[in-house]
Amino acid sequence: MPGPKAGAKPLPRRSQRETGAVSPRKPTAIDRHVGRRLRLLRQQQGMSLERLAEIVDVAPQQIQKYEIGETRISASRIFQFSQIFDTPLAWFYGDLAASTAEEANRGPTATAQEQLLVSYYTQLAPQMRQGLIEIARTLSEMAANKAK
Repeated sequence: MPGPKAGAKPLPRRSQRETGAVSPRKPTAIDRHVGRRLRLLRQQQGMSLERLAEIVDVAPQQIQKYEIGETRISASRIFQFSQIFDTPLAWFYGDLAASTAEEANRGPTATAQEQLLVSYYTQLAPQMRQGLIEIARTLSEMAANKAK
């Protein structure tokens, strides 16, 4: 196969923005949803950001980036979080369709509702918190079984 002609200009590379491709490095609405679910779960369990970072051996800033959706969470890391919090994997993807549709329609302000729920949750007695976690687990397992 002949090489490029002498003096020929190389073809310009088209950026991902021009081709419409999704960057493998840029988080998507799904990544942001999973990050919000991680933050909600961590707060529900009363675990500090620093403690979770220590358990998974990353910097607290990395956990924060996961939670705000700035950095994608790998499948193995999501599995690790599910083990740490004793939560089904499906929980991280719960209510995904509604969340991504809401984000597309409203933008990134959708976390205000979650913050309100967390503030109410933190005011509950420990026994009530544990009861809510059990209810959430049961509903998550039911949803996962229904999806099968």
